[in-house]
Amino acid sequence: MKKWLYRIGFVFLILFAVLLLVAAWSETDTATMSSYKNNPELPTIKPEWPGTPVDQKDRFMNDEFPFLPSSIDLLKWKFGNHPFKEAKENDTARLEVKDPSGFFASTADGILWLGHASFFIRINGVNILTDPIFGKPPVVQRFVEVPSPLEHIQKVDYVMLSHDHRDHMDEATLRDIAAKFPNATFLAGLRSDDVLGKWKTPTNPMQVSGWFQEFRLNDPRIKMYFVPVRHWSRRGLFDTNWRLWGGFVLQTEKTTIYFGGDSGYGRHYQEAAELFPIIDYFIVGIGAYEPRWFMEANHNNPADAVKGFLDSGARYLIPMHYGTFDLSDEPPSQPLRQLMEEAERNGITDKVRALAINGSIVIE
Repeated sequence: MKKWLYRIGFVFLILFAVLLLVAAWSETDTATMSSYKNNPELPTIKPEWPGTPVDQKDRFMNDEFPFLPSSIDLLKWKFGNHPFKEAKENDTARLEVKDPSGFFASTADGILWLGHASFFIRINGVNILTDPIFGKPPVVQRFVEVPSPLEHIQKVDYVMLSHDHRDHMDEATLRDIAAKFPNATFLAGLRSDDVLGKWKTPTNPMQVSGWFQEFRLNDPRIKMYFVPVRHWSRRGLFDTNWRLWGGFVLQTEKTTIYFGGDSGYGRHYQEAAELFPIIDYFIVGIGAYEPRWFMEANHNNPADAVKGFLDSGARYLIPMHYGTFDLSDEPPSQPLRQLMEEAERNGITDKVRALAINGSIVIE
């Protein structure tokens, strides 16, 4: 029996390697800026912004750091040296998981972390979910098991989706949300409607946006904007950078929240500060950053997150994207520990609002 299991595993490994090599063969080109795209039905908020850049193959691209993923680099990482391996294996620390029922029983404005990049934001009478994933994405291990919060949630007005990677745009979770909340509006980057349209119900409104555009919500309680981040997109082997990635800015009369999705460091944090001079809460990823040669283009490390926070001029930093899924080489407790060290070095310890899973803060 064991021999057959080993053989089956070996066959799957070979097939996986072949698929990666096929994808690598298709990635032999480079990205050269060719034109711009936006949603003509949405207003652009940055003066003289021509639109989101696309390359010669009509793929979206970062204008500051053009990037195409390399399957060869992925294989090099997966089968290369792992200097953090022993430390990671010995790191048994796990995030605390709280009971969220108290938060959901309240009506006060607040931000609840559901793990990874998933938040429930209640502000000015509006209920928002960000990058919800309540199960387990394919081929990824969870560090902590978290019960689905859907039984506690009574209303969802908006679902914000930063990009199409499976640990941020989860089909099963989104189908469940759409079924329970058939009037919730789905908001995402350009071309994301090709998958979201299959998962939502016919009554769920949906809007897709280019960078520096404002969603048309017709909701006097809140405004929402889609802004650039340094990342990429892909769900299959041959749809690299087809769907646009980004971050969100939420704005009420009293409060502005920046949600950074997945991102490496770049000038986009300063650009956000220029357009939104008073950012109250800066929600930013701090994990999945080792090895740096592979991850730096797409994921902040804690030092990058602090730099981005300082660039933004925000009041408070809320870390995310760490300790939930096993996505990279660093030990699971390292991101938060290093973040607090960086915060102390920069004199901003009092501005960090690190949460337990299902932990929350009241919006001031």
